[in-house]
Amino acid sequence: MIRVTVIDDNIEICAHIESCLHQFELKYNQEIEVEPYTSSDAFLQAIQQNHEVYDLIFLDVELDQKSGIDLANYIRYEKKDELQQIVFISGKSSYSLSLHDVHPLDFLIKPFSEIDLERVMTRYLKISGRWTDSFFYQQGGDTIKIKVSEIWYFSVLNKEVMMHTNSGIVSFHGSLQEIDKQLRKDSFLYIHRSYLVNPEYVKIFEYDQVTLYDDTVLPIGSSRRVDICKKRMEWQNARKGKRHI
Repeated sequence: MIRVTVIDDNIEICAHIESCLHQFELKYNQEIEVEPYTSSDAFLQAIQQNHEVYDLIFLDVELDQKSGIDLANYIRYEKKDELQQIVFISGKSSYSLSLHDVHPLDFLIKPFSEIDLERVMTRYLKISGRWTDSFFYQQGGDTIKIKVSEIWYFSVLNKEVMMHTNSGIVSFHGSLQEIDKQLRKDSFLYIHRSYLVNPEYVKIFEYDQVTLYDDTVLPIGSSRRVDICKKRMEWQNARKGKRHI
């Protein structure tokens, strides 16, 4: 469970962030609880009197009674809390350089998109250690770890999963549905009931099939084609975003 709070006097901003986080939750198989506050006083009461603690705080710089900078200073210097991650949000980019003393995770300029929120959440998961770049599987009673970047694709036959990697093929008992839940955050594409593919190894995307860099051709199930096309575009946009970070 990731506890998130949004402090912004504009209720529409709170609702927008909450909606984006819900989409992230579904896409990456995460569990996120969001608590919005529309005033600095309400947030202060929650952390002072109710002792609320959040994993991630989306904090508007320009609030009513106390500014977002005041709240961040309270968290960092009076509570001496460096663990709660702070993401400042503002309509003015001029603030960004003056906020480094409170060690924010990020700074978002309004208006921001779902992709912007996804980038922030991905960064938070990596920094907090909740996002691992490894895949774990069971074989012969042992738990084995492999880097996700070494996996090309998974195929399945009669409940036996074949994991195709840089080093060869590894087989183990399992289901693609469970593997998909684990690797959804890594953008693996569930192109067919028998195939789960790492898009990093796809050379050519076509409507009904993909071709990998070793010229392996895998079919895209007819019922999955529209969804795969959409996810491919999301993956490509995310890659473009990473290049500009």
